[in-house]
Amino acid sequence: MMCPKCQRDSFKQKYVSALDLTLDYCTRCKGIWFDGGELYRAMPRAERLLRIPPNAVRLDAQCPRCRAILHTFPYPGTKVVVEMCGKCDGLWLDANEFAALRKARQELRDNPPVEEPVEPDGVKGALIEWHCLDRGWRGAWAAVPEAVVPFHRG
Repeated sequence: MMCPKCQRDSFKQKYVSALDLTLDYCTRCKGIWFDGGELYRAMPRAERLLRIPPNAVRLDAQCPRCRAILHTFPYPGTKVVVEMCGKCDGLWLDANEFAALRKARQELRDNPPVEEPVEPDGVKGALIEWHCLDRGWRGAWAAVPEAVVPFHRG
């Protein structure tokens, strides 16, 4: 197998008993090749059905397994940029990206993103505004208790 980074035949296999996986890695750049589905087995917080997003960048590098063109994109929910084969679903991680990906996915699981509340409009928004005016809450919605309305107009 040819390394997509070094462009050399510098792959070796290593059995990782803790993961019960045999991984392919480059002896020169220390990158790791995960065949389709292996990353999920190695890291259960990984995306089970990872696909190449439409905005991925096509690379000149070839898949070490099937020789198809690789695409690069940020791994979902992280800033780690990975390379993936659309034909065999293999995934290339540069040296230290596996650790960075694992850490980022753990942080995402422990601290999920908080969605900003959306101010309702239409009938619901009119009813809330009427409710506030009916109780004498005039002016800015900032004075409305959070228990009544969990958002306010800025």
